[in-house]
Amino acid sequence: MTRLAVILLAGALSGAPVFVAAQSAPPVSPQVLAPPPEGVSSVPFRILDQDRLLRGSVLGQQILARIREAESQLAAENQRLFDQLAEEEQALTDARAGLGAEEFRRRADAFDTRVEAIRAERADASQALTLWSEQQAQQFFDTALPVLVQMMNEEGLLALLKPDVMILGSDWLDVTDTAIARLDAAIASGNLVEQGVTPPPDPVPPAALDPATPDAAPAEPAPAPSQP
Repeated sequence: MTRLAVILLAGALSGAPVFVAAQSAPPVSPQVLAPPPEGVSSVPFRILDQDRLLRGSVLGQQILARIREAESQLAAENQRLFDQLAEEEQALTDARAGLGAEEFRRRADAFDTRVEAIRAERADASQALTLWSEQQAQQFFDTALPVLVQMMNEEGLLALLKPDVMILGSDWLDVTDTAIARLDAAIASGNLVEQGVTPPPDPVPPAALDPATPDAAPAEPAPAPSQP
């Protein structure tokens, strides 16, 4: 369930010019394009693969591991709830022969109501985990931003562009590996600290919805008053 959106770097990278080849230009393999001659000013933009930066850096891998762990915990909790509800449903089925039609219907309706409530709560838990995962990815780029800005300043760059905005370009335009190395070094030296670390949402449902909680089971109705 890893659903990480490619999140644009905030702030400093907006409003950059985009260079594209003319539509009439014939297709040319990027491998045949040479770097600019020595002494010639560098092109004022580079290509940065944000997804590869996240997945290839030490910090990104740590964040992805936390996300996978949270997803595993939610999946395990969902399976636990499913198994317990299945046992409860089977117990209700087994008890049917000893129950009157009205009593069985009352219990079955109460069980169905709880199942629907748990299903809705699980959907909310899944959505909360998705939002948390996206926040973790954004926080990764917030942490990496100073490293990227420093690299831009040192290289005299005006913009970092996503790979999908390039129609044609040379391999040397891609600075993703350089960015990964810089980010790893900054984290390892302690000069850069991860920002905005927050725990994942609790995968355990409220006690009132948990079949394992005694109070979650529907209470038996009081006996009807005897007729005079």
